Amino acid sequence: MNSIESLKLDFNSQIKQLYNIHNRKLFDDCIFVGSGDSYVAGLIVEYLTSHKCRCYSPSDLFNSRFIKDNTYCFISVTGKTRANIEVARRASQEGVKTVAVTLNKKSDLAQICDEIVLPEIKRTDTPTAGFGTFVGNVVTCLQIAGLTIPQKFDIWHKKGVELSLNLLESMLLPNDTIYILGNNIQYALATYASLQMAEFFGSTAVAHKLEEFCHSPIFGFKKSNHLWILGQNEDQIRRRLNRLGLQLSYFELDNSDIFAQLFVSIFFVQNLILLLAEKYGYTELQYVKMKDVLMASSDIIYSE
Repeated sequence: MNSIESLKLDFNSQIKQLYNIHNRKLFDDCIFVGSGDSYVAGLIVEYLTSHKCRCYSPSDLFNSRFIKDNTYCFISVTGKTRANIEVARRASQEGVKTVAVTLNKKSDLAQICDEIVLPEIKRTDTPTAGFGTFVGNVVTCLQIAGLTIPQKFDIWHKKGVELSLNLLESMLLPNDTIYILGNNIQYALATYASLQMAEFFGSTAVAHKLEEFCHSPIFGFKKSNHLWILGQNEDQIRRRLNRLGLQLSYFELDNSDIFAQLFVSIFFVQNLILLLAEKYGYTELQYVKMKDVLMASSDIIYSE
């Protein structure tokens, strides 16, 4: 089975597992720490708790003082990310409460932290952490932050699939840079989409907050670039940008139910990436083929 086929299975099989995730609230205030998909999971919690919880990359905390009254929650599927381990070790040495959200309870990160939370989801046999693992981390982190998620994953999954199928015919896989824009949780999802575009297609994909893009990056936008907007009733902005003749795709994802908006958006992004891979004949994740780049990336992320 090729890597994209395995991710298709992961996309469809994750729903049943998500219903099995049940965690108690662990804290009122928390600082989530993670990289890549894990950073996005923490950022989603920051937005849904109205910034009561916050999220940082571990590199943000290398030279920062720890806040004694806060819990530091480190998100890492493998528990092997060097930067997470270094920050967690320093936090522990300074007497700060630490929690590891990881699938690897024997990892260095898990051993350093005061408490371990194991997302109740099985990691699929894919080169990446997988779709289900990402959503499992989101659900887990929301729960331990004290948020109760309605058990509607199958409904949200179906709506995300329908939305992506309805838009596929008009969607192009950009040959040049793609800018993915969104505000609040849609910015978090724009960041997630940019990571998936790079891994699946080797695309240069850059996430921005919608207004921040208009402050400066818009002046570097070329006619060969593409713009995706993960929208929340921002059609007026779409119309204004359209008048510039930009290659623009607008996805309306607003919903009065914030959990519906979040999970429909996640499943929409995941399935859209899979559909684009099928449409353009991709069977393997492109980043896996970039052997030298992959080796350099792994050395930086995991090596002592």
